[in-house]
Amino acid sequence: MELPDGLRLDGGRVVFPESVCALHVTDAEEVLLVRQERAAHHRSTLELPGGKVNQGEHLVEAALRELSEESGCVAQDGEELLTLDMDFSVSVHRTHLVRVHKLELSQRGAEFGLVWVPLEEARNLVLGGEITHAPTVAAILLLSGRGQGTP
Repeated sequence: MELPDGLRLDGGRVVFPESVCALHVTDAEEVLLVRQERAAHHRSTLELPGGKVNQGEHLVEAALRELSEESGCVAQDGEELLTLDMDFSVSVHRTHLVRVHKLELSQRGAEFGLVWVPLEEARNLVLGGEITHAPTVAAILLLSGRGQGTP
């Protein structure tokens, strides 16, 4: 069986490459999300920008790169918040949530599908089942429970 780039089989488990998601929240408590077309689910989703970590790449560096690739925005630094094990049953899939700071907005935001969602609205989209991407759900609930400035 041929697996997509980066995936491998190990003792009956599917092993995914490490991945990151970049979380940015404005002073007005708006979360930066991107609209992604997900062919496997036949729909578009709202998610944090993110993707796989390259070999030898630091998690913050990977989050800054993915943020730029998926949103056109550039951030200056970041901090690791938490790690999520996406599935323990038949796969190994770890995603790291990185909060990024000092964001420079892209003039091409619409081209990338950028969406600024107020935190309370994002929470409602999670609770209503409209945002289901696990790292995005975790980030929004973390922020909702602790306040914008805490994590």
